[in-house]
This record gives sequence, structure tokens and C-alpha cells, in this order.
Amino acid sequence: MKSSTSFALELNSVTFERQDAVILTAIHWTVQRKQNAAIIGPNGCGKSTLLRIAAGYLWPTRGEVKVLGKLLGGYPIGRLRQRMALIEASAIYPFDQTMTTLEVACSGFFGTLTIAYCNPTPRQWKTARQTLEDVGLAGREHQLWSTLSTGQRMRALIGRALLNRPELILFDEPSAGLDLPARETLLALLTQLRTGPSAPAIVMVTHHLEELLPETSNVLLLGTGGHVVAAGPASDVITARNLTDAYGWPIHPWRRHGRYFAHAKPQPWPHLRQRL
Repeated sequence: MKSSTSFALELNSVTFERQDAVILTAIHWTVQRKQNAAIIGPNGCGKSTLLRIAAGYLWPTRGEVKVLGKLLGGYPIGRLRQRMALIEASAIYPFDQTMTTLEVACSGFFGTLTIAYCNPTPRQWKTARQTLEDVGLAGREHQLWSTLSTGQRMRALIGRALLNRPELILFDEPSAGLDLPARETLLALLTQLRTGPSAPAIVMVTHHLEELLPETSNVLLLGTGGHVVAAGPASDVITARNLTDAYGWPIHPWRRHGRYFAHAKPQPWPHLRQRL
């Protein structure tokens, strides 16, 4: 049996309830260090909630969460967050729109939404500038954050997260709002993160199978009510039977050039048709 330290993320019977609603039901799942993993499932099945629990921003009603071998609640969360990163599409917007791209990136050293009171060192400025170059934003360090495209902002957030060399990166729908070229550019960047001896473990929430990287080897499929439909190797989880069970809708997946795709059979709305 593998030791706890060989896992980047361990979820043991994690249940989350809000008022009278059950969002997640007894989730058991593990992600190894340096592994590329994904969480998929229909709207409202608790994917984003599970990611925020893993990041320590929400607390499970029942169950146990370990991140990088440390039990949440039994280890200082601030120290743990220095070793991990949560990147959400919604995080594109909270920054002061008058900040430059470099300032937003540099704020990653401090975990703040501003650097007004942080006083970055020359070395930190240099590192942040180099990181922006690494994610394809060379020459845009002095461009206002408000003028960047959605794809450029997401790349800047990834660069910001990389400043502290995280061992685990949690992505919540990173390609939301991106057009096709921007999405593929982003996915190529995520693939590059997988190279090198210090590659982090990656857990990505997505609605679209085609956004799963070819290197994705571990998939958690959630169904309505936040229960596990299937978990394990991508080839075992992404099947017509599992997807149809999870979505309650006929779905047929296929794979081409290492990427997954899916077709959902349309269902007519008879009452709407009668009114037309």
C-alpha cells in the first residue's frame, strides 16, 4: 500500500451539505503526486465545491481530506496553500483593473489581490517577469490587466500560481470563455507544466471531454447529488454507460489522437414544440 506522502490529494468519505441540500456524497478518491487528473460531471454535481474543499476554502460536513500528505484541519492551512494553487475562471475579475499584468503576477508571492502594501523585491519583480515570459506573455508586463483578453488573463493567473512552485494545482474550468485557438493554447501550456522533475500534480474540473489532456490518467465522474459514478483510469471511466448514467442523458464518447470527444443525443421538448 502506498504511503500517504505519495499522494497529492486524498478524499476519504467526503460529504458536503448546505442547508437541506446534499452537494457531495461520500467521495473516495486519490490523486498521486505529479499525476494529471480530472473531475467531470453534469452541472450542479459538486465539481467546483469539491475543488474548493480540496483547497481548504470549504469544510466537508463529514469525511477527511489530505493534501500533500497533510490532514486539513490538523496542519496550518496558510503553510499548505504555499505549496498548492487554486485557479478559477472567476478569479480573472477581482483584481484592480488599473493594475498591470506584471503587478498581478507579482501579487502571487503574497497571496493578495493588490501589491499596494507588499513592496516586492527586485528579485521578485524579475522572477514574475520571467514567469510571464514562460507563459507566453512577454512584452505585456506593463499592459493594464483590464485590456488583456480572457485567455491572456488565464495565462497570467497560471504564471502567478507558478511563482511558488506548487506541488498541486487545482484548475476550475480554466478554458471557460475562451475561443478555440485560445483554448488550445491554454491546453498546450498545461501540457508543458507536466514536464520536468518538479512537475506538479494537476486536478482539472471541466464540462468538456475534449479539454482533457492526453496525459490525463485519473478521472472522477460525478453524478447528480454529488455521488461517484466512476473513478479510475480515463479509459475505464469515460464510457457511454458511465456518462449516460451520470448525466441521465444518452452520451457516446470516442477518442481520437489521444483526445476524448462526445456526442449527446438531442432530446425533444414536446411542450415547447406544441407552442411553436
